[in-house]
Amino acid sequence: MDMGPLLPFFLIALFFDAVTVAVARQGNQGSSPIIFASLIAMSAGSTAALLLAALLPGSDRLVAVTVAATLGTLFGCVTANDLRALFACRTRVEATYRGCEDVPTAHVMTLHYPVFSYEHRGRPYHGRSIQSVSGRRARETPASGACPIYLDPRHPAAFITRRCVGVIKVVELLCALGCFAVAAWVLVIP
Repeated sequence: MDMGPLLPFFLIALFFDAVTVAVARQGNQGSSPIIFASLIAMSAGSTAALLLAALLPGSDRLVAVTVAATLGTLFGCVTANDLRALFACRTRVEATYRGCEDVPTAHVMTLHYPVFSYEHRGRPYHGRSIQSVSGRRARETPASGACPIYLDPRHPAAFITRRCVGVIKVVELLCALGCFAVAAWVLVIP
């Protein structure tokens, strides 16, 4: 059997397995449990696709279903995490903008996380939003003065800058539904 075509599955599985183990070892899975669940799904799904392709001849349909369902789970978890933040972060407070933390992602794009200082129930907080913003929005945020942010009253250090369903959230949801539809379609086609 030629194992060359399995190299992408192997590399993807190895990457997600390593990231999942690293996050678990650092104990960071509690801060974003839904995102950690997506890492586990990607790790398990890519490993399952690799094993199916390597060990079960003629398993192309099962591999396709596994890959589509795994990607659907990834997009679904990201959407669920965004919606959870939208519903949990509901307490409006005035905050002072302190700049933006830019996080490059694999030399493809940069995520911009605005940093704010604020006070909640007499306790001062300083940190970055759990929600990234566009580069244009990061440049347009006033350099000084007060802006409203929305925090989670149970975890006041977690906050977002806008409470709305944006285009990205809709696209994430459509990608999740599309991946699950492809998986279901592959299962039922003869």
